[in-house]
Amino acid sequence: MLDDSEPKPSIEELRQQYEEERLYQEDRASAEYAYALAVRLRENGETEEARKYANACLQLAKAMPARSLDEVTSDRQTIGGVPMPDYFHEGVVRSRLADLLDAA
Repeated sequence: MLDDSEPKPSIEELRQQYEEERLYQEDRASAEYAYALAVRLRENGETEEARKYANACLQLAKAMPARSLDEVTSDRQTIGGVPMPDYFHEGVVRSRLADLLDAA
């Protein structure tokens, strides 16, 4: 369960972490940070910026292996104050970020 007393990292901190994961070509971590950014930016009303990260997340998720439950099971419960899905793969990304992806 998320502890509401702990402050969420800033969106800028999440962006920095996303960029770092991209630099090191950590595709799964990059996809997870892009997902968290899309959700946080959507909550803040920054729809255009959220779409950018939603699309990045989807592209990364498409490239990730998804042949077994082990490959799609999330290791982290939250990222940047955003609850992560239990199973993280292209279908879940499409479903959870559909409003951002459809308009892109």
